[in-house]
Amino acid sequence: MNKKIVSMLLAGVLAVGSLTACGSDSSSTSGQAAQDTSGGQATTDGEAQDVQLKIWVPEEEVDITDQMVRNFDALHDEFNMNWEIAVVGIDEAPQALETDADTAADIFYTPSGGVADLASKGLLLPITKDFDGIQSDLPESAINAVTVDGLTYAVPFSPNTFFMYYNKDLYTEDEIKSLDTMMAKDLGSGMYNFSTQVTNSWYLEMFFLGNGCTLFGEDGTDATNCTFNNAQGVEAAKYVIDLATSPKYIEDKDGVGGAAFKEGKLGAVTSGAWSAPEFREALGDKVGAVALPVANIGGKDVQLSNFVDFKTLTVKSNTQYPLAAQQLAVYLASSESCLLRYEKQGDVPVLSSLADSDEIKNDMVASALNDQSGLATNQPSIPKMGDYWDPMQALGEGIYNKDVTESNLQAQLDALVDSILGTLSN
Repeated sequence: MNKKIVSMLLAGVLAVGSLTACGSDSSSTSGQAAQDTSGGQATTDGEAQDVQLKIWVPEEEVDITDQMVRNFDALHDEFNMNWEIAVVGIDEAPQALETDADTAADIFYTPSGGVADLASKGLLLPITKDFDGIQSDLPESAINAVTVDGLTYAVPFSPNTFFMYYNKDLYTEDEIKSLDTMMAKDLGSGMYNFSTQVTNSWYLEMFFLGNGCTLFGEDGTDATNCTFNNAQGVEAAKYVIDLATSPKYIEDKDGVGGAAFKEGKLGAVTSGAWSAPEFREALGDKVGAVALPVANIGGKDVQLSNFVDFKTLTVKSNTQYPLAAQQLAVYLASSESCLLRYEKQGDVPVLSSLADSDEIKNDMVASALNDQSGLATNQPSIPKMGDYWDPMQALGEGIYNKDVTESNLQAQLDALVDSILGTLSN
């Protein structure tokens, strides 16, 4: 049977509310539908099922996702595949699902740290169909990150953390080991030494965790515990205040730091594997990639330690095509798809068979990611993690805008912890 393939590529960032729901008016092929044991629907007479799936991906992944879906379609004669690919970032997709699950995509990217929260709210479909085909190739940490009460709710495809890129013409291999050494260097007029995102709660934690603070206890499972307001937290916040107010620092808000780095006006910037293609194109052999440096916080050198989780593919629980959606989600995280994503986007595969290959081991970006993953802190995956992001972002914005100062710092950190733990009185 010749398949009718429709791929609607919505280039540019689209407001979630403006996306047209797909699949609701698609009908199955003739024949009585039988419920698959994995939760999907299959026809009983051998005819292909008409499938309409909406997929949300970051903007840079539109083209390669389309190619991956076409590859999947060629392998599955049991489906008449129609699909729509829309641009919604990995951080925005979970919130959009919570806002309106009916119009949300069937398949979308989710950080593994948010999987447990979405699963607890009944918004995710357990992934059972085809997952056993890649499960043995996934590290235990990745499987644990997406497993809730014995059920797998997402398919990991890449370690998700950031590290540091630096300009080899501006820093030596020895200098980039210490953030304080880097900041002390005079790079000349119109130059910046370092950039990160203190206004982003996925970056700001590296100073607190690096200085020994804990979020939800030592193992990330105690929803009543956060020590970001203790003495070590105060030291970390003071360090961030000094850093953010330095004329040698530039905030990487809206990509400003990355742009300066590509122009050769910035010594080092924190980012992830996704930035490798554009940085290499701009700087060529000048660009280097390493784990995060140490920082002298409270009079001692400490290793900056950020969150590490995994980029995953998830399926919404109320998809009209659960069987096809599960199978496609697993395929988008298969070795074939992960290798394509690595070659085109620089996302380092989590699959052991690919991560251990010579091609990836000899890649400086992959090495930096793996090195930093070993120094990082596992991002808590308990539902309470959803209460961390906004208060921490507000703290970072307050520091950057100079509303949070050393004089009111303790009170601000106390309020931060109260907001995260949910103990503020109304």
